Amino acid sequence: MKYSKFIFSVLAMAAIAFGSPAQSSTEALGLAQRAVEKARETVAPDSRQIVFEIKAYNDNDGNLTVGGKTSEAAVRNAIAGALADSGVDYVDKIEVYPSDRWAMTRIPVASHRTAGRHAAEMATQSIMGMPLRVLESESEFWRVQTPDGYIAYVPSSSVVAKSDEEMRQWRAAKRFVVTALYQIRAYNSPVASGPRDVVTDLVNGSIVTVPGGVPSIENGRLHIELPDGRTGWANATDFAPIEEWAAQNFDADKILDTAYSMEGTPYLWGGTSTKTLDCSGLAKVSYLSNGIILMRDASQQAKTGTRIAAKDWKTLRAGDLLFFGNASTGKVTHVAIYDHDGNYVHSSGRVKRNSVDPESSSYLTTPFLHAVRIAGNEETPGIMRARNHPWYF
Repeated sequence: MKYSKFIFSVLAMAAIAFGSPAQSSTEALGLAQRAVEKARETVAPDSRQIVFEIKAYNDNDGNLTVGGKTSEAAVRNAIAGALADSGVDYVDKIEVYPSDRWAMTRIPVASHRTAGRHAAEMATQSIMGMPLRVLESESEFWRVQTPDGYIAYVPSSSVVAKSDEEMRQWRAAKRFVVTALYQIRAYNSPVASGPRDVVTDLVNGSIVTVPGGVPSIENGRLHIELPDGRTGWANATDFAPIEEWAAQNFDADKILDTAYSMEGTPYLWGGTSTKTLDCSGLAKVSYLSNGIILMRDASQQAKTGTRIAAKDWKTLRAGDLLFFGNASTGKVTHVAIYDHDGNYVHSSGRVKRNSVDPESSSYLTTPFLHAVRIAGNEETPGIMRARNHPWYF
């Protein structure tokens, strides 16, 4: 999968010998435990992107066993390679989640949490029509992975299961993306507009199909089909064919227009939609309007693109991402989108404007650590155009 190709680029690093062949069960267990930990460090360093729930142990019969769950076959392969090089025999009980189980968000915005319960911390969100890889679906909350690789738990009522064949059909179908900056509504007929005629609302970036595969417009409204089969009618001018949306070149004005359109929108930890969002969510939503998929968190986004030193802020260009945080440790805690002349837009309490220019009246004292340039770095680790993402096309 292209979205996680960084996993495979470090795979070779994990195939490392861990000493001479084991001379005892204790030594063998130690070698296995080190192999597991080395694989975690090299192949699965970010638990937000890869499930790594694996350990080495002796079972009740004294057999050396390596077991648990992972989302990537590369993890299992790395451990197997390391143990083979070490001459360790073991029982393989590693379960790799399948890569052909899918779901799609069926509501305007679905909240994904760090654990399978409503009271758990919100980690991210998905919007209607977003494809999701299903890792676990045996309870009220499904463990899923979003197109940016982020793994969390979503209520089963927020999604609809899709088979591998249904996803192939969806990728080949006539699809439309909501490009309106502001929330829109679909109604139950081409002419209805009352509060009791609403089928659903939709946000920027939502993806729908059309009934029968042939676009139909009546009274200026497009007949749309939602991921769960419901149908409705919404203003045709608020949509673009998915191919057109995905074919966009980098457009800083589009990104900034999207961000500024949400000015005043309240901050919500884990929010990644135009309804309400956090700082990295603002960057993700704004870039997605330009057909570009960014990493989920600010600390992840900070490691992508071309790095620009904070002292060189006068060389920044519109659309660059600015990162703030702890000056002594370098830990990133906040991200903003640069505009011009030191000015930027960000989500902090609400979406608003500030400046990195110490001479500006809107300057904030939060330490500015560095910036990154996304433009020109599409298809590098952590940055992907939707048109090149295999889940979409």
